[in-house]
Amino acid sequence: MKPLLHSLVFALFFAAAPGAYAQQRPAAPAPQAAPAPAQASGAPRQLGVFDGWLAAEAGTGAQRVCYLIGRPARVESKPAGARRADPTFSVAHYPNVNKLNEVTWFAGYPLRDNGAHEIEIGRAKVPLSNLDQSNSDKAWTRDDAANKSLVDALRAAQPRAVALVRGISARGTETTDTYNLAGFSRALAEIDKACNVRR
Repeated sequence: MKPLLHSLVFALFFAAAPGAYAQQRPAAPAPQAAPAPAQASGAPRQLGVFDGWLAAEAGTGAQRVCYLIGRPARVESKPAGARRADPTFSVAHYPNVNKLNEVTWFAGYPLRDNGAHEIEIGRAKVPLSNLDQSNSDKAWTRDDAANKSLVDALRAAQPRAVALVRGISARGTETTDTYNLAGFSRALAEIDKACNVRR
């Protein structure tokens, strides 16, 4: 099943709480926009910002979607100074189609097909794939079970833990994004509550 988040669009979001993201994580600049799933009708509604992780919901009824999104505290690339759009990492629930814990990494550049893209948490490494979309700028885990395992690992991580997301661009640039996990579990709890997801 092709992941539902492949059609993310960017909608203005932070006007309701200007600067909130920057105040929560000074090391990273405040984003100008946050993604809202295209399938959801209605403007995104903020549920809270937790140490840099934004929790939100969009749509109503059968179109309801709950999601969290974070930006890396540190971005590295080889060669240094490679140009890319702001990377993000998100988790979304689509209760109307029983699609939960869907992980999406937006790399900010076209990914190499079948490249060595992965997320590392402690000793665990989870491969990420851009699937059948040639040079897509987004990557996902291989299936629903992998999504759940990854989200559970992120949720169980210690507050000072980090997740490393590595990717390689179509041009061969290697990147490593460092996400601080403080606040991830609280943001996840908010979207779980909003979409009635039990763990």
